Parts: sequence; structure tokens; C-alpha cells
Amino acid sequence: MDHTRRDALAGSALALSLAAAGCLDFAAGEGPEGPEGTPGTLACEDDGFVRLDQPFEASIAGTPIETDETELELSTEGTTETYGQSLRVVLRNAGEAPAPTLGEFAYSLQRETEAGWLDVRGATDGEAAELPRSEDRIGVSSAYSWDLTLTEPEIADAVDGVDLTVCPALGPGTYRFIYWGLVDAPPVGVEFELVG
Repeated sequence: MDHTRRDALAGSALALSLAAAGCLDFAAGEGPEGPEGTPGTLACEDDGFVRLDQPFEASIAGTPIETDETELELSTEGTTETYGQSLRVVLRNAGEAPAPTLGEFAYSLQRETEAGWLDVRGATDGEAAELPRSEDRIGVSSAYSWDLTLTEPEIADAVDGVDLTVCPALGPGTYRFIYWGLVDAPPVGVEFELVG
């Protein structure tokens, strides 16, 4: 009887370990599949893909940043992010007056390439897409907050009302989040490394 019980327990343990291994193998295949490191450029095989332009010319400022009226801080929880996890970015008004902005969607998510920083997003209908802009403001002690899941579909769907895609796929490398919607102030950004 003990022998049979041991056999049953061993068989159950073996089945559980095989099931767990199968889950691990499945999870191990999910990761950044795009080019690694610093690619020459971001090439997309879709002929209809038009990458988002960089809507600013000024140099990227660090934080905190002072405007004529107030002071703002852009921060992220870490400098290394894992594919599939959430990138949390917060733009906080730490000053004493409201900060006029162009709305929450006035941001770029760029990857470093040998050709320069390029947005990872674009439209696939052959025409350039424009991100929505609206007159808005960040009140005193208030903030904009973004939780971007670092996968291609989630990044593409993060902007309401605009049909975007990410091309090529994300790959391990250096990225940056740029908020360029501060009125009368330079764009502000934070860099992070994406890992598998």
C-alpha cells in the first residue's frame, strides 16, 4: 500500500513538474523580439507604415524644470524596465502656479538608434498620424501619470482615438519617454533600458 501511495505521489509530482516546465517554456518565449542594442535605424517591413515625427526641436531638459510660473518634475520608478511590465512615468507640478499643457497625449516614446532618437510608433495607412493636442493644465500639487505596459499592442493602444502600431518589435536597448506638451518650456524626458 505504501509503495502504491509513493508511486502515486511521485507520479503527481512528475506531472506537476512537467506542467510547470511547460509554463516556463511558454513564458520564456515571450520577450522583446526586435533588434538589440543600438540599431542603425528602426526599419519596418510594412510599406504603409509612417513613423511618428518628432514634434519638437528643442533639446531635452532634465528635471526639475522651471517655467516662468512654476516648477515641474518628470520621474519614473526605475532606469531598467522589463518587457511586458509597466513603465510608470509621472509629471508633477511642484510649483505654485498651474502649468499650461497640450494635454496628456503630447508625448513621444523613442528608441536610441545610430540615426538618432526615433519614435517606436506610427500609422499603417500610409499617412502620417498626429497625436491629439488640447488646451489643458496641470494644477498646483497635481500631476499627469502614465502607466505604459511595455508590449507592442499596449503601447500602440495607449493614445485614445489614434490608430497606431509599433514597428519593428521592441528590442533590448535604450529608450526614452519625452513629454513635449509644456507650453513655453522645453520638452522634458527620462531614459530607461528595456531588458527581456
